[in-house]
Amino acid sequence: MNPALDRIVQTLAADLGHQLEAVFLFGSQTKQQVATAVSDTNLLLITQPNTNIRTIRNSFIPLWQEHKMMLKRAPMITNRQALLRHLQLNPQLALNLLQHGQQLAGEPISLDLFRTSANPYEIYAHLAQQLLEASAALVPNSEPESELLLNRLFRQITNKPGDGQTAATQFNTLQQAVTAVINKLPAAKIWQKAAQSGATSPNIPGLQAIYTENKRNIFVFNQLTPQQIRQINWQTLSHHLPEPDASLHITTVAQFCLMALYDKALDLRFSKYSHKWGIHFLDKLAPSGYQILRQAARIPSQILVDELPHSVLTASNVSDDTLHKLIHDYQNRMLNVQLENELLFRLGLIPAKFVPPEPLPEPDVSAPERLDAIFQHLEWWADFYQTALQAQT
Repeated sequence: MNPALDRIVQTLAADLGHQLEAVFLFGSQTKQQVATAVSDTNLLLITQPNTNIRTIRNSFIPLWQEHKMMLKRAPMITNRQALLRHLQLNPQLALNLLQHGQQLAGEPISLDLFRTSANPYEIYAHLAQQLLEASAALVPNSEPESELLLNRLFRQITNKPGDGQTAATQFNTLQQAVTAVINKLPAAKIWQKAAQSGATSPNIPGLQAIYTENKRNIFVFNQLTPQQIRQINWQTLSHHLPEPDASLHITTVAQFCLMALYDKALDLRFSKYSHKWGIHFLDKLAPSGYQILRQAARIPSQILVDELPHSVLTASNVSDDTLHKLIHDYQNRMLNVQLENELLFRLGLIPAKFVPPEPLPEPDVSAPERLDAIFQHLEWWADFYQTALQAQT
């Protein structure tokens, strides 16, 4: 094991004691995967219920300050019950842990913990969504996050380092691999047929539609061959986007339809993709209530297990001012969860709006209490949607 990683795990285990059930390593630093200088160090901490996040932070923050260039992100933190719920909503993560997970601390736990039912459409829809995000790296001087994501996907799928390869070369390799798999899905054949029979842009080979989502410009092609990607001047194209700070993304019709129905069904139902030009492929799609609820359920679970722990564990300090700002940001996230819940009720997708057993504390309550309350509310929201999903099956 990496000596720094060994020290991190030993320190957490010693400081947390019985509150820490297990530490797992997964992703590209495991023995089965190729590690590079930009590899992610993905850690999962399985804790006892009611383990306080501030206790974990006290142990972790010195480690983060010393090793954040290696870690890049704080560990995911969850108890077993919340983990099982999260893996049901994120089967691609369960598959990653099952295939590549290595336990580094705690009493031995069978990898059967990570076994969950997986719908191939959901697995590949998530992959198509990630590839869409990573495609922004094709534009020179794009955001570093896009390049890191593209490099990580390349390592995961090919088990080879992407060092020295251009973004276009990496993207082409991934695009051909993903296309080969998606072509085997029966529904994808219908979308491909629609794409092949549709009109394309006279100026950009194979382009059939343009959508926007927030600051993203999504160019949808009938297919994406290496030749097509080489023919397009991505730098010039990005300069013609309507907003200077907007990003450019590309995908195929089949991948976009798959992603919209099985990974972003809530966004599709709430019309978050704005059609700007060409064939309106998404207008013909009808997401199921189950898939809409799955995306709604993933949101509080993702915040609970990953995003909020990362923010707390890596904050520069835990003064009241820092915590209150962090709390303000996440309470706004909670308002969005509540708003989506109200819209789902109006659409008849849930029988009643969910009201947490207790309201969030007022601003004059201490920051640690407010933070604990956010964790509790996220738990309640995730439980609500899990129950709603079970009612749909």
